[in-house]
Amino acid sequence: MNAMKKIYRLFFAVIFVLAAFSAEAQNEGLALSLLRDMPYNNYLNPGNRVKYKGIVGFGISNINLGVLNTSIKYDNIYMFENGIPVAIDANKFIQSLNDKDNSVKADFSLDILNAGFRVKKLFFNIDWRLKMNADLDYSKDFVGFFILGNGNYMGLDNPADFNINTDATLYSEVGVGAQYEINDKLTVGVRPKLLFGLANAGINSDRTRIYTDPDTYGISASVDLDIRTSSVLGINMGRIGDITNVFNADSIGNAIGKGSYAENLGFGIDFGASYVINEHWGVSASVCDLGFIKWKNAMVKSVDVENTQVVAQVIEDISNINIGIDYKSMIDNLLKNVWGNDSLFNGDSYKTYLNTRVMVDGYYELNPMLRITAIGQLCKHRDRMYPSFTLAYSGSFFRHINVAADFTVSKYSGTSVGLGFGFHFGPINFYAATDNVMMLSKIGKSTVEMATSYNTADLRLGLVLTIGKPEK
Repeated sequence: MNAMKKIYRLFFAVIFVLAAFSAEAQNEGLALSLLRDMPYNNYLNPGNRVKYKGIVGFGISNINLGVLNTSIKYDNIYMFENGIPVAIDANKFIQSLNDKDNSVKADFSLDILNAGFRVKKLFFNIDWRLKMNADLDYSKDFVGFFILGNGNYMGLDNPADFNINTDATLYSEVGVGAQYEINDKLTVGVRPKLLFGLANAGINSDRTRIYTDPDTYGISASVDLDIRTSSVLGINMGRIGDITNVFNADSIGNAIGKGSYAENLGFGIDFGASYVINEHWGVSASVCDLGFIKWKNAMVKSVDVENTQVVAQVIEDISNINIGIDYKSMIDNLLKNVWGNDSLFNGDSYKTYLNTRVMVDGYYELNPMLRITAIGQLCKHRDRMYPSFTLAYSGSFFRHINVAADFTVSKYSGTSVGLGFGFHFGPINFYAATDNVMMLSKIGKSTVEMATSYNTADLRLGLVLTIGKPEK
């Protein structure tokens, strides 16, 4: 199988495997802030006061799975008869896409260990987390070129914008947090983090164009391609197709024991503050995941060419445009003449940056059972910051039950309705939350339907042990 087909397989693997396995929506972690009696209520803001004398979490204490999918929708993939999918409808899928910026964003996080304790006005905690982020952005023509053929893109004024951008990172972080109560109203916190990069792969092709001459049917291309990848998991990364071997369930499951943690180091920081105005009103602000990882022993490939002849006269007659294309010859020549080959070469070290989040919120609490919170966020995706706004209800009942419901409007991920629940019984604290309650209606359906029915599908749950009762 040639390397271009491997990239094509990578494209669909990211969408239908990673997206179904794990992903991140913009509300990732938001429910932990709303369930205010939960031990992890300072997850996004180290300045949110922890109400316990101590906490202990490990393995199953904080697991997040989800998907952010702005482009691939279940209703646009299939042809239906009486509401039952009977066949994949490729043309329908292509026409549903945007010309650019079709996105799938994947994320997975797991707390391996989290322990904290209070000393008067100071609360310290140390946490060790494993995280994976995967972003995929692609153009409409990236899919259309393979399905419709180059006959759909004839002439210099109608090139195929053959663009795909990916960035996937697997890393662990060790954070040491400190929270201090300046007075009864103001609490501040900071969490510096040491980051250990396990694997990274990025493909950037922002200005790739494929042209078909309407007279000779010859294909030429202009390409600006940059691939960077690095791994310490002992996986061969000498070819482009090997990238698919890094980000799978086996790699994630074995990452803890096999990673050479000191090779790809990075640093990050979270900081924030919360202020209680009076018994009814309060505000808080935070910056989360500000930092970078520096990757060594990189494998790279860079191509910058203009109007390179790729294939000449691959079809004989205009009537055969959609049936007479020699795809194998076209793809092989595209690889050979434009990219040279599918090999990756030793390159310089490089940096990747975390998806920083800035959050400001304010609340009004009539009593512990009724709190209304307004939250404004700026969330980084690639090099842009996207705003979102959330209006949420939360309540605490009998000091044993926490509930939360939120409605979010986001320029990036659309609208969603989330629910959260927390239960406290002695030292046992269990919680579960989703940022899109509609996804629960798809439980029991096929993996594809669950992953592609809505823009967001996120699930966070955990079991944490605490020392002492939550303070009033």
